[in-house]
Amino acid sequence: MAFTDEQIRALMRDPKNAPPCARHLGFELLDFSVEGGWVEVAFSPRPEFANPAGFVQGGFICAMLDDTMSFAATLSKRLTVIVPTLQTTVSYLRPTPIARVIARGEVLRFGSSSVTMQGALRDAGGALLAVATATAVPRPFPTS
Repeated sequence: MAFTDEQIRALMRDPKNAPPCARHLGFELLDFSVEGGWVEVAFSPRPEFANPAGFVQGGFICAMLDDTMSFAATLSKRLTVIVPTLQTTVSYLRPTPIARVIARGEVLRFGSSSVTMQGALRDAGGALLAVATATAVPRPFPTS
């Protein structure tokens, strides 16, 4: 069953409908375009995500970008597919603070056997913190 934009927004307003990993990262849906193949989300990194320097450890940044890009692809098909990641490349441009950050994920190409995506993570002031690209494989959304 494909969801309408309104149904997607209503579903995602309740944090319990996000995957556990996304909830752990502090996932919050901000906006999306099914036709445009993009999504914007906020994350609220927890204090325990800090590295020794006091910034978000890179693995958590990768997870935020992976969730964002994958969610963009899933939304582009109205929640009828999931897209397990095959490969991700992340470039860390600035330290990511333990503070609310904004991520944007976009589908570059959605083919029958692979999906190519990109993502960007920014701080509250708009400074670019990290960028990523990923390749995934589309699979039917699990029903149970």
